[in-house]
Amino acid sequence: MSHVTLVSDKTCEKLLTAADALDCMRSLFSQMAAGDADNFPVVRERPGIANSVYGVKSGVNRADDLLGLKIGGYWPGNTELGMARHQSTVVLTNPRTGEPVALVGGNVITALRTAASAALSIDVLARSDAKVLGVIGAGGQALWHAKAALAVRRFDRVLVWNRTPEAAAQLAAAIGNGAEVATSSNGLVKASDVVVTITGATTPLFDVSAVKPGTHFACMGADTAGKGETPAELLAMASLFADSIVQARTLGECQRAPDHESGLTTLGDVILGQAPGRVSDQDITLFDGTGLGLQDLAMAQLAMRKAIDAKLIQTFEI
Repeated sequence: MSHVTLVSDKTCEKLLTAADALDCMRSLFSQMAAGDADNFPVVRERPGIANSVYGVKSGVNRADDLLGLKIGGYWPGNTELGMARHQSTVVLTNPRTGEPVALVGGNVITALRTAASAALSIDVLARSDAKVLGVIGAGGQALWHAKAALAVRRFDRVLVWNRTPEAAAQLAAAIGNGAEVATSSNGLVKASDVVVTITGATTPLFDVSAVKPGTHFACMGADTAGKGETPAELLAMASLFADSIVQARTLGECQRAPDHESGLTTLGDVILGQAPGRVSDQDITLFDGTGLGLQDLAMAQLAMRKAIDAKLIQTFEI
């Protein structure tokens, strides 16, 4: 008989902070670079129901005695049902016995860890004098990303662009602090020192001619073959960094990058000092955040521990 802990999305939202997520991602990427954690191949399929995309992400972190998976994906019709289009659940198992340990709501965790990864890349790779933040995309995760970025750097100006201007205006209002709606994506890129892209695009969102030296890009939308937010020319000229080289090459922004393995570095290697990050203020840097199962597991474990301490859990036997 196994005793399983249940932690809801609502509890995750109540207990987990952006600072928690940033610390968690910094630790995890370092563990991966040190060889203590392995991300397993992603399963991503179209079930043929509700036009959905369904996937399984999993991994092991020996440093934290952590094993499990996240199941879920994208249901575009959920908007009409009053539900978030992204839905997921994290399953933690005992790595010693294989017994289930916990079921943790994955929606808040996914948003927190994705935004924290982008913010971590800004902290590690962006110029120290970066003053203008640009956010391209105004979907469900955009506000999380803007807030996470503003937590690691002091930006004097925030610009937002989306193909739907009304959505961009709503995001700018939610960000506050004088955030502005850019009139074009190229204008946003030209004006920004840091650009976060968080869309489901399959074609470039801006022209390479808009990119200026010294810009840092955190590209967080590409997580499936065929997706991509930036022009291929940018990938050829930028210093490329990723959460996972394998996923970046197969599912992420870098699936369209030139085939030079030495040109793609994990963010964890930079954090540990095993590889250089930004070398000069003129460098264009690009972080490809593909989204790892290990990130979800690490956040779920943290949520479970906090929920146990706060006595905000349910348990059941199976």
